[in-house]
Amino acid sequence: MNIIIHRGAAQIGGCITEISTDGCKILVDLGGNLPGTEGDELTAEQVECVTKGADAIFYTHLHGDHVGLCHLVPESIPQFISEGAKEVMLCKQNALAKHKDVSKMIDAIKRMEIYRAAKSIDVAGKGKIKVTPYFVSHSAFESYMFLIEVDGRKILHTGDFRRHGYLGKGLEPTLKKYVHDVDVLITEATNLNRQTENVIYEGEVQRNLLEIFSQHKYVYVLASSTDIDRAASIYQAAKKAGRVFCVDSYQKKILDIFSKYAGKKSDLYRFKKVFKVVNYRTKRVKRKFQSQGFVAFVRSSQIPVVKGLLATYTDEESWLVYSMWDGYAKEDSPAVNKNVIAIRELFENRLCDGAKDGVHTSGHATADDLAFMCSTVDPHIGIIPIHKEKESNYEDLHGVEKYKVFHQGIYDIDGIHFDIN
Repeated sequence: MNIIIHRGAAQIGGCITEISTDGCKILVDLGGNLPGTEGDELTAEQVECVTKGADAIFYTHLHGDHVGLCHLVPESIPQFISEGAKEVMLCKQNALAKHKDVSKMIDAIKRMEIYRAAKSIDVAGKGKIKVTPYFVSHSAFESYMFLIEVDGRKILHTGDFRRHGYLGKGLEPTLKKYVHDVDVLITEATNLNRQTENVIYEGEVQRNLLEIFSQHKYVYVLASSTDIDRAASIYQAAKKAGRVFCVDSYQKKILDIFSKYAGKKSDLYRFKKVFKVVNYRTKRVKRKFQSQGFVAFVRSSQIPVVKGLLATYTDEESWLVYSMWDGYAKEDSPAVNKNVIAIRELFENRLCDGAKDGVHTSGHATADDLAFMCSTVDPHIGIIPIHKEKESNYEDLHGVEKYKVFHQGIYDIDGIHFDIN
């Protein structure tokens, strides 16, 4: 068996993992580089080389740093993702199509095949590699880890995960019931160098938002459009505060997809009372907003909309809740987003700021989560930490001292060839 980490052992995002045995090969994720990542993005020729001979590609979730190069994959190679994630991706790309040519991406997404939770897939019907997806909580709608069985060995690829999301409590029973002990653990380790960040439960974010929405009549929330937990926190807090929860047509479509798939399982994800804003200057809309106040769920691309709303609703001061990672808002950050900074500046000091003000929490595992994952699945051969900064030291985690940790390099252990780049 071969395990190759083409990318991810020394950078956050851009993950590409290859697992193969005689006559069968799969990839897990084919991610694009995150903004600010050093080095050039892979070319179409390089992607063709990496994917050559692959029987299938499995995507853990819809974030671009995991699925961003899917449009470069030859059409002959099957690509798998969850049904809800596929629908959200198409919705997003159809919106982008109004501004640029994304036809290759749309075609690739349409060709994707569907995997379902806890339903095993015999890759290419060869009986050599079996992949079983299991749900994990993350800051992306419908995220999954994969139990991969090859040559009588078990590999767990966690994808991105956390335990402090609304559904994070399901991780432990899932691991204990379906996964048990494994031979190799391939795990995200994003937060190893970010342990000073304030990580709280998503329910606490909702409580903090409720307090803010109750205090201020007009509140704008800058957050990810595809983070179902954060959308639920914003929506539920707005509803409890008696504010109008308003979105544009794109966000409404995303919320409808959330309701369609996750709303069947929990009322938390049923987005029923959503006000789709078409024209915020009409008399009817102005009466509604001025009498009830509003919570506007916005994105960094909506600067003109935010400016227009601010100029229209002036009877009370408006506030901004910045509910995203602080790296997008720092001028000296390689991941800085100029639109984020521009929106923040519109509100001057009327700002509730990310994790430090309790209105954001990480989508990734804490150090305790990583140690928990390791001790629960007890990897006999070892651990490959990915989706991490190069200088991150996984061995510093409490309780992992007895496990072999594979860093960049080539290893041959117990019948498995490891090539970690």
